Amino acid sequence: MSEQPPAVSIGLAVRNARDVVDRCIQSILSQDFADFELVICDNVSDDGTIEALQRYARADRRIKLSFNGVNIGSHENMKLVLNRSRGTFFRWISADDWLEPGCLAKCVRALESHPEAIGVTTWFTIHLADGSSRFEEYAGEYPTSSDPVRRFERMLWFFHAGDAKYDPVYGMYRRERLLACHPLRPWDRTDWLMSAELALAGPIVHIAERLANRTRSYPLGVDRAAFRRRLDPMRAERIRTTPIHLTRQIFALAVSADLSPAQLRRCKPALWRFWCNDVIRRVRLRVSDARHRAFRRSG
Repeated sequence: MSEQPPAVSIGLAVRNARDVVDRCIQSILSQDFADFELVICDNVSDDGTIEALQRYARADRRIKLSFNGVNIGSHENMKLVLNRSRGTFFRWISADDWLEPGCLAKCVRALESHPEAIGVTTWFTIHLADGSSRFEEYAGEYPTSSDPVRRFERMLWFFHAGDAKYDPVYGMYRRERLLACHPLRPWDRTDWLMSAELALAGPIVHIAERLANRTRSYPLGVDRAAFRRRLDPMRAERIRTTPIHLTRQIFALAVSADLSPAQLRRCKPALWRFWCNDVIRRVRLRVSDARHRAFRRSG
């Protein structure tokens, strides 16, 4: 007889995270909601992460551990943990992030109380390398409407509203709904594409509590080519997107969502605003990178 699927699957795609992965896993194992599996896929770590993961897997049967033979990049690794999961609900977690006590239980209750919802998000705290933290408990409208165009508009607005407001990729979703989405694409903004598709698919309820913790860094002069190689080592230069390409891809998602002609027309102003904001964002990034390069040369 096969093992009963758990209520929740948590997907951890990891590579070289020995200094942070203990905190992540322990925050999951200490949840007061016990009916979960932790699906971990290691992407050829070489810093002691594998040995730590093996110790956890031997101690707790809920941990399902596998290893890649070659570095497939973070996008493909995230797809693996989703495809290998079995739970009714699913959420991703990064190795340098962690959950607050009660996070899983509250998210499951929210989804069970809202059968029309495809997912649930929460507020979260961002932790920086210098030990400081910040958060934004945004009290405005989330993509919770029964109107798919309104959800779409709100999701596109969040993409340029600041990274502390909303974190849809790291919410909890009905696993079958995630599997029905296009797979994570080999593009540098695949998270936005998936989030837009989810917003079109159904309401995403929100819990106004800080139940998750994210670790982020904001280095000057980011090596964007290196960032793309981390996402997809084999196709690093081909995953770069432009504002117009990204806008077209998002509009294609709206077309594929079986909206009416009137609804598609309502989507276009939001897409125009998104394109403008993304052009501005790219210009600011280029200016920031150029200033940093000039500062380094002068120093």
